[in-house]
Amino acid sequence: MRPFAESNAAYEAWMREWIDVVQAQLDTKHRKMAESPFAFLRATCFRFAETLPELVPDLLKVTQVPSVGDAHLENFGTWRDDEGRLVWGVNDLDEAAELPWTVDLLRLAASALLSEAPAPAHEVVEALLQGYHERLGQPQPFVLEAGDDSLWAAGNIPLAARQKFWAKLRKLAYEGEDPPSDFLAALKDALPKGATDIAFAPRQAGLGSLGRPRFVAMANWRGGPVAREAKSRLPSAYLYARMPHSRLADPVALATAPHRAPDPWFQATEKLVLRRLAPDSQKIEAGGEVSLNRLLKAMGGEIANIHAEGDAPTIKAEEKALGTGWLAEGARRLADQVRKDLKSFAPPP
Repeated sequence: MRPFAESNAAYEAWMREWIDVVQAQLDTKHRKMAESPFAFLRATCFRFAETLPELVPDLLKVTQVPSVGDAHLENFGTWRDDEGRLVWGVNDLDEAAELPWTVDLLRLAASALLSEAPAPAHEVVEALLQGYHERLGQPQPFVLEAGDDSLWAAGNIPLAARQKFWAKLRKLAYEGEDPPSDFLAALKDALPKGATDIAFAPRQAGLGSLGRPRFVAMANWRGGPVAREAKSRLPSAYLYARMPHSRLADPVALATAPHRAPDPWFQATEKLVLRRLAPDSQKIEAGGEVSLNRLLKAMGGEIANIHAEGDAPTIKAEEKALGTGWLAEGARRLADQVRKDLKSFAPPP
């Protein structure tokens, strides 16, 4: 396995072949990923993809399914569907690919082991697999008002927090600048017809996607604020890493699959990813109304909703053949490699 510094330099050079990298954001990414093992995992999906075949080769000899690719604790959130219902699930499909069904579960479990308040490995695995098994057999979207009281309570945002959200965006937009022409056209097209007082600004968000150009458009429409975001799109890190047998997956197809209640504002073109920004589009974190185990169970279920577009009976048979302990041991190996890579990483001054 090549040293992390070499791996990181190669990936960033590859990025520059595809997009106009924002160096200031890339510098921020380097500083943030050095702060903790969990942040490092979030920022380095390409490295995860690169190390899988060496660290867990036997766990990759299974059926390939449409996959998130970048499943981790911070990659789930809420949105409003076509019917205005509050929905929860995977909300970032930047690294979507057709992968062995084990990959999403391994990355999600490793992220839980690397979080600031990690649970014991056996509890993480038990919760994830319980949710995965339940939804793989009966996949259905997480429409919050139709089911889970704890997720519903955590997903509802008080008025003061909503007003704070819009004030923050408004300040960003008024301090902003017009984006490049392709972003400008896409953002204008994504806004509702008749929107007024349109303002644009660059935006910094996330961690894994830092360095990619990202712009927000904010406007007024029929009595209130609306906002859209566009960011540059890259091919999946798994295709970059040439992970054996990985194939491109259409993120829009995954987002709108039959067992999901899709975000109607999510779009992906060849070069851009667009989405609606609103207080209802937010992460739900463990604590308060939702325990970590409850959240992990739901996350395992949402991964199953996506994988169920593949061959569920075959997945069940293959998991049985893997025996007990495969997920806990695989996640430990991957988490240990993240800690090792982080220890070797020296961010630029």
